[in-house]
Amino acid sequence: MEGFEFLPDDVRGRTNTSYSHLPDVGFGESSVSPRFQTSLSSISNPFVNQQSRRNLLELNTTRADIDLVRLCQNHISKMGISDEEERSIFTGSHPPFHGVDQHVRLGGGSFLEVSSRYRKGRLMQSSHGEEDGDSRMLRLLAPEDYYPNNNHIGGFTENNTSRQNRGSRIFQSPLSAMSVGSATCMKEALCPDLASVLGTYGSVYLMAKNQMGCRFLQKLMEEGSSLDAMIIFRGLIDHVIELGLDQFGNFLIQKLIQVCNEQQRTQILIKLTSKSGLLIRISLHNYGTRVVQKLIETVRTKTEINLVKSALEPGLLSLVRDLNGNHVIQSCLKFLAPEDNKFVLEGATRFCATIATNKHGCCVLQDCVKYSDGAERENLIAEIARNSLHLAQDPFGNYVVQNILEQNLGGVDVMFELKGNYVRLATQKFSSHVVEKCLRHYPESRSQIVRELVSDPNFERLLQDPFANYVIQSALSKTKGHVRASLVDKARTFGNLSSNPYCKRIFSKNRHLRK
Repeated sequence: MEGFEFLPDDVRGRTNTSYSHLPDVGFGESSVSPRFQTSLSSISNPFVNQQSRRNLLELNTTRADIDLVRLCQNHISKMGISDEEERSIFTGSHPPFHGVDQHVRLGGGSFLEVSSRYRKGRLMQSSHGEEDGDSRMLRLLAPEDYYPNNNHIGGFTENNTSRQNRGSRIFQSPLSAMSVGSATCMKEALCPDLASVLGTYGSVYLMAKNQMGCRFLQKLMEEGSSLDAMIIFRGLIDHVIELGLDQFGNFLIQKLIQVCNEQQRTQILIKLTSKSGLLIRISLHNYGTRVVQKLIETVRTKTEINLVKSALEPGLLSLVRDLNGNHVIQSCLKFLAPEDNKFVLEGATRFCATIATNKHGCCVLQDCVKYSDGAERENLIAEIARNSLHLAQDPFGNYVVQNILEQNLGGVDVMFELKGNYVRLATQKFSSHVVEKCLRHYPESRSQIVRELVSDPNFERLLQDPFANYVIQSALSKTKGHVRASLVDKARTFGNLSSNPYCKRIFSKNRHLRK
């Protein structure tokens, strides 16, 4: 394998030194891959002194070492990795793999000791001017963002799991991975870190707009180190508005909002509310609405909540009636306290009829009833009842009226508004459902509804009506005594309609109507 690196910047192909002076153990130079020989052509390790290098060159090549070489070649061939792919994996943009091998020794010290010394100085630049992954990433941060003593970087706390994951990425050796014959170990050994991926994409911002890059950054924010998270935050904060509207970037901004601390979340919120109406426009966007919903779900302090309220209140009516914006208002109702939702409830009461007759607004209005309490709830229900005659006949408003009737809220006021209009309402598609709800949930309304139905001079038409016939069926099933008897007597006089498609169910389900 050309340029194969299996030590922490120890072994690298730099010159063409012959290894003919090594003792022949029965395999010969021709038995070893020429590409592997090239990688062993020279030793240059800033962490090993000159005497150790000479000791390594005088190292006897044992049969175990040759077997390890063959094992490496077999795994590479089984994985179907070409020469070009080898060079791209073990050289180029990927950082060298660093690890230890207990079987090989460097003069007076083992690889384990060398790697230990390497880890202690891994954040320092080497004598050859090379930097490892973490050292390159630290250059992306301001000094105040890094606190090595307490594993705390810019608000992101690195737990034991993330430190272990970070260590496995940096110190895993491809030789040790291959020696166990596991493709899983090989995959873990080749896992890139943030510094190497940034070298490919150029910046966190560009990664966030790429589907694979976005997924990598999301995973790194969950499982990576605090240093990784802080670098990602630094790279995104100035582009949070643009990325929030991006088809891939919006997922990363949601993840960032979820994992960041209070101070960082406030910075994001300030960016999103920096201009008048900006947060409203983002809320109306297909992708931006998800970011705002996640933001509302995570805000905790009064400062954050006040920023959200002041930014959304001017566009409340537009948001409520929009395909995307209505979900933002519903998130406010669900995650904010009733006192913080006062601006939503007051707006819903003021624009009750306009909101209730909208496809999306009727859902918001039902949520307003659900999550409100006290005086705000009473005022809202009273306003719905006051407009119930108009709303009951609307394709969307009827659901709002049915909702409060099912919860036994304001039913008396609703029936007062509907009184004298039950015949007309029973013959309409949407309002007929409202009349049925009155019959089912309010016994006091039944006598009034039946009285209006049987008093209609065109009662025969009601029996044959595609909607009114369902109202009559409900009345027959819910009423009792003289109220039901009056309805049965009236319907029996039109027994000749029993074969009508709409009358059939009325007469078949009530034995008193059969001749």
